[in-house]
Amino acid sequence: MPNTGTKKNWTILSLIQWSETYLAEKGIESPRLNAEQMLAAALGCKRIDLYTRFDKPLVQEELDVYKKLFLRRLNREPLQYILGSAEFYGRRFSVRPGVLIPRPETEHLVESAMEVLREQEIKSPRILDIGTGSGCVAVTLAAEIEDALIVAVDNSEDALAVARENAVVYSMNGRVDFKNVNILDPDTTLPRGGTFHIVVANPPYIPKNEWEELPDEIKVHEPKSALTDDSDGLKYLKRLAELAPDILEKNGWLLCEVGYDQAENVQMFFQSSGAREVRCWKDLSGINRIVGGIW
Repeated sequence: MPNTGTKKNWTILSLIQWSETYLAEKGIESPRLNAEQMLAAALGCKRIDLYTRFDKPLVQEELDVYKKLFLRRLNREPLQYILGSAEFYGRRFSVRPGVLIPRPETEHLVESAMEVLREQEIKSPRILDIGTGSGCVAVTLAAEIEDALIVAVDNSEDALAVARENAVVYSMNGRVDFKNVNILDPDTTLPRGGTFHIVVANPPYIPKNEWEELPDEIKVHEPKSALTDDSDGLKYLKRLAELAPDILEKNGWLLCEVGYDQAENVQMFFQSSGAREVRCWKDLSGINRIVGGIW
């Protein structure tokens, strides 16, 4: 970080340019975007507004605020935690340390759920979101699907607190019911008896042997329990397949986000649990990212 206590006159453009070069040297991806988003946050403006004020000199107070954000990013803290939000399906969701950051891949979970609901022409669908995290999937489905009634569960009270906040922001708190549930608990209180038309889940699926290979942004700063099962990555996916017959309506769907090489195993779990049809949805990289089955 430049010595902001010197008499150098930093403008918006010169600070962005310096920051981009420095962040790139430190191996930060998308350094220009990072610099612009942090500076916009420090100045309390939109990123686009920076482009109309490139020559604006920055006062010391503004530089001090930016420096704090910049140093957090150099420490590999995810940009989303620094900014306090992440984009998902065209909406911004609050996130903070202790809550999993929404990923673009998980948008395919929303799209696959809406696809099967259109196919079945279900009115007022009942949906269960397992491992809701920030609530991005549950709130998005509530906003996108008219009359959907959603139960969203997670085993983290920190995550549920953020999820409830996000539901309030989008006026979906009356249509999404958040509950603290651990699906690995044999005495789990998940609703049973054919309650849901669709169950969606983004469970912890990173294998233990891949954890240490992850970048610091993930393994140091994001909640480990939301990312890995500390085993082979399949523990939660197998459990979801076991639960499916008890928590789905007849012809109900279970849809799970899976790891890059897990689709084949998960399809077998579904078939062994009685799924009559199993389907996969690919992500933008051509990887089978969502596995779905109908019971």
